[in-house]
Formats: sequence, structure tokens, C-alpha cells
Amino acid sequence: MALAIPIGSTALAQDEAAPATSTDMTPDQTAAYDSWPPDQQAAYDTWPMETRGYYWTLSPDRQELFWRLSDEDRVLITSMSGPDRESTWQVIEARAAGAAEPAPAPEGEPADMPPPEGGE
Repeated sequence: MALAIPIGSTALAQDEAAPATSTDMTPDQTAAYDSWPPDQQAAYDTWPMETRGYYWTLSPDRQELFWRLSDEDRVLITSMSGPDRESTWQVIEARAAGAAEPAPAPEGEPADMPPPEGGE
């Protein structure tokens, strides 16, 4: 699984999606949608219906992270099975939190060894 997880871009390349309407969403979802800036609404409107529906099943924290994914990654995670999707979310959340685990030190070298001089 290779997700590109940029932290920021929400630009979308799809042009043919129908805009969201109040009949697609619950009243609470419509209120949330209406509170978004126009560019975020336009981005949401380009998502496939399955992706739109999946978005509303996410916790608020995951919804925020979902916006940071590329269009391709949003669709990919929407199409995953439950276990694959959950493990992908764990990776996304760890990356967003900066919690990527460092590689273990090679045998015989202390993990807190300073870098070699002149290798900057």
C-alpha cells in the first residue's frame, strides 16, 4: 500500500461530478458542508458518491485527515476492505502525528550514536 499523504493540498482533477445537494446528506451533514469554504465544497462535490458517503462515516479527526489525502488516495481508501482500511488509517494517523518509528540501529551500534563528522 503506497499512499501519498501530502499535508495540505486539496486540489482535485475531476470536472464531471455533480454538486452535492441537501438530498445527498442529512441535515447535520448539510450544515457541516454549508460551513466549509467554497473551495472545500467544490472539492467534495467532485468526489465519487461512494467517497462522499464514506467521508461522513469517519470520526471528526479522520475527516480532517481525509482532506489531506490526494484524490487517488481518498478513492483508494474508500474501496478497501475493513481490515486493510483500518491498518491504512493507522499509518495515516501515525504519519500525521509525526510518529513514524525510526529504523532500529544496526547490531553493535548504540541507537544514540552521533552522526559522523563532516556528513552534514
